[in-house]
Amino acid sequence: MNPPSINNAPVRAVQYLRMSSENQRYSTENQQNAIAEYAQQHGYDVVASYIDAGKSGLSLKGRDALKQLLSDSLAAQRTFDAILVLDVSRWGRFQNPDQAAHYEFLCRQAGVRVVYCAEPFGEDVAPITTIIKHLKRVMAGEYSRELSVKLSRAHLQQARLGFRQGGKLIYGFRRLLIDAAGKPRQVLNSGERKALDSDKVIIIPGPPEELAVIRRIFRLYVRNRLTVSQIAKRLEKAGIKGYGDSPLGVATIGHVLHNELCIGQMTYNVTTKRLQGRTLRNPEHLWTRFPVFEPIVTVTQFRKAQELLRSTTPRWDKEAIINSLQNLLAREGRLSQRLINDADGVPSAETVVNHFGSLEAAYTALGYKPLARPPFGINGRYWSKKTVLKGLQKLYAAQGSITNRLINRFPGLPSENHIRRHFGSIPDAIRQAGLTALSHSQIQRHAWERRKAAGCDDYYLGVHWSNEKLLRSLHKLHKQYGYISQNVLDQNGDTPSACYFVKRFGSLTKAKALAKLPAQTHSQIMTAALRRKKEGKTIGRKPRHSGQRRGLLYRSDDILLGLRRLAKREGAISARLIDDEANFPSSATVIHHFGSLSAAYQLAGLIRLDGKPVRFGLPPKADSDEASLL
Repeated sequence: MNPPSINNAPVRAVQYLRMSSENQRYSTENQQNAIAEYAQQHGYDVVASYIDAGKSGLSLKGRDALKQLLSDSLAAQRTFDAILVLDVSRWGRFQNPDQAAHYEFLCRQAGVRVVYCAEPFGEDVAPITTIIKHLKRVMAGEYSRELSVKLSRAHLQQARLGFRQGGKLIYGFRRLLIDAAGKPRQVLNSGERKALDSDKVIIIPGPPEELAVIRRIFRLYVRNRLTVSQIAKRLEKAGIKGYGDSPLGVATIGHVLHNELCIGQMTYNVTTKRLQGRTLRNPEHLWTRFPVFEPIVTVTQFRKAQELLRSTTPRWDKEAIINSLQNLLAREGRLSQRLINDADGVPSAETVVNHFGSLEAAYTALGYKPLARPPFGINGRYWSKKTVLKGLQKLYAAQGSITNRLINRFPGLPSENHIRRHFGSIPDAIRQAGLTALSHSQIQRHAWERRKAAGCDDYYLGVHWSNEKLLRSLHKLHKQYGYISQNVLDQNGDTPSACYFVKRFGSLTKAKALAKLPAQTHSQIMTAALRRKKEGKTIGRKPRHSGQRRGLLYRSDDILLGLRRLAKREGAISARLIDDEANFPSSATVIHHFGSLSAAYQLAGLIRLDGKPVRFGLPPKADSDEASLL
């Protein structure tokens, strides 16, 4: 086949790679190698990659890379004219073959051809090719359907042998990993999985204290006739914790009351969900039951609990759910998952999701629009690596540098924690974006330069010091003591420290030269210092106030007054607000002088304000006379 290029110029193309977790021979590396070989032979230049790693091809759900590829293909301005895919199955194993053809048609209509590199027809569009391609799509979908049937049969067989088949455990139970001979290996924690196919997982009772809580739940429900929400409130008041060190929720308690593990019986095949379809409840005669350990509660008590659940649990339909949510909204003024789970006379959030698909869909049917609250770190949506790298490039172009604070403030990026979690570190992400990662010292130097450009360095402990004022202070000290040294500057109490002079002028020698003080050699300075030591005229280091930590020169009330003024103007105070204030020392300086920001706030008369995140500010009836601090 002739290269599809004009005047021997390569055609710009992107490659789409998908790897499903059940078939590792289709690794993204293998796909890349095959596509690269095809591109070289047929005149394509691969300019970008769209990768869905570990994603099922049954539908478009969860395949963010393919969604982005389709969006970029239909854009008015695009950087490619072809899409290279390994074969038809990598494009998708859609159960309706017309769905795969539809997505390909959208690309071709926009002028982007889809090329299957490992298929015999390549990019041919002849009628016979169309027939073969359709058969390939049908075969790809049929493969997934047959595999689903085989896996379902295998899971059912393993369940009948007493082995756990996935799914989250309820409170009070643990997963035990055993080898092929049935010998225990270890208890699996949340999120851990077995590493060997020959290993199996069984269910065992959890710690005795959790089993005691399960018995208490059944006792409160059956004997005391408390509702699930009342039980949750009582357990929370008793300080009983559940998952993630949080109180036991209504949903967890409901699962405990329904689950047959509480009578030592494993139940499997209660529901069926195949090929990303809806979850369907199976008839009870299809369930698989088998004993696994001694009952936690008596069978009689468990059956009474089931009778109470059937008699008290209403059969919810969409109309009844809408009415209950309307009553809750009128009573609370808002809706949330926690409010729905804690309210009486309202189905659980899980029930609402089962009927409407999501809480947002239920809110829409109700006509309720929740307040838009941006999630912390702008992580409420999926961020692909490509999007993050582009955002870093845009941030660098706008600011000339990249810091954690700039990342968290930039709307085109997630939080710096998100980037660090997915790239390993911020410098690694910066390098992958094709930018130069600065060292810590370079970042600090740039920060000092920004503060100096903003005029922050003109202030020392809240007092403005111009170059002229600093040089006049040197003249005054030299006239008073007859010499200038680090101790003189640090201990006199009227000027900034020696470090401040070094930061402003580069060195004490340069500062004294600008002040036109007599120049001295190093030997002359040392000789004079030894003479003063013999005469007992050396200025020693002594604390400026009681309780001063070693290494700190003095505490300035100007800092405390500045903190109060800043809190009064902004309504609250934080390290970020302090650093952004041009006529105030940095938060690091405040910490250096007072030990911590909290200690400085306490000395300034600031208190912790209610709510999250934690903020400090003035008391509700703070004295407006700032001079009272002095």
